[in-house]
Amino acid sequence: MYQDYSVDHITETSRHRHATTGWVNTHCPFCVGSHDYHLGYSLEDDYFNCWRCGFHRTIKVIIEILDISYDEAKKVVKQYGGDIQISHSDHSEPEKKPFRYPSGTTELLNYHKQYLEDRKYDPNRIVTLWNIAGTGPSSFLDGINYSKRIIAPIHWKTKAVSFQARALNSHTQPKYKACPITREYIHHQHILYGMPQKWTSQGICVEGIFDVWRIGYKAFGVFGINYTQQQIVEIVKHFEEIIILFDPEPQAQIQARKLKKNLEAHRLKVYIENIDTDPGDLTQDDANHLVRQLTTKFK
Repeated sequence: MYQDYSVDHITETSRHRHATTGWVNTHCPFCVGSHDYHLGYSLEDDYFNCWRCGFHRTIKVIIEILDISYDEAKKVVKQYGGDIQISHSDHSEPEKKPFRYPSGTTELLNYHKQYLEDRKYDPNRIVTLWNIAGTGPSSFLDGINYSKRIIAPIHWKTKAVSFQARALNSHTQPKYKACPITREYIHHQHILYGMPQKWTSQGICVEGIFDVWRIGYKAFGVFGINYTQQQIVEIVKHFEEIIILFDPEPQAQIQARKLKKNLEAHRLKVYIENIDTDPGDLTQDDANHLVRQLTTKFK
């Protein structure tokens, strides 16, 4: 279909950093930022997933990519995939598989610990608080390469429901890889990352897992700047007052203002705090001082 409709795409044989075995990738029409082949189609499991903004139904992808109507998109899907694909993709998420971590997942090795120390984190503390692990030089799950990454379990209601994997090499793309959507008990962008058992009525909203580790138990993460409506619902359930602490980049601040507006519509008190660095790049002492300032400033 991509070839017939001249849709720019890459395959596993392409010499591109986002080319992945078992996937065909194109530019995601649903998320903001650079267009860099983040939207993947699983050849084995017949579904679309963006590395940044998550699962998308096939019929909606075809409508957006080809700029056609719903009825036209159904005809295209039928032409290239058959009636089963229309029923499967249009009305339900892909068939689930048992949740598990990538092969080669292990306790932190020396190079995992060194990576965390270089980023001013105490490896022992992070392991104790967040139960993180690592992967070795060879690590795969469903054909996806997770080698040499930090594995961060995502818990919800005391159960591990997904994970995120952070590359140790800053040049590896994408830096973050999520658990395959077919193996998530709950899609990670439908929940919040943090320690719900320690949350109070006031919460600090940050982007990612490293930000949460740095800011502490008062924080929760939305896995990037492209939050979902499901996450809005969870925020409203758990908090009365929110301090948004996103990265200083212009796009992140645009999303922070959008999130503020959405939460205020649900009668939450919402404040945006701007700092000149990524919260995860603060020293622990500076982060602790910032939290004390914020919780007093907006009390």
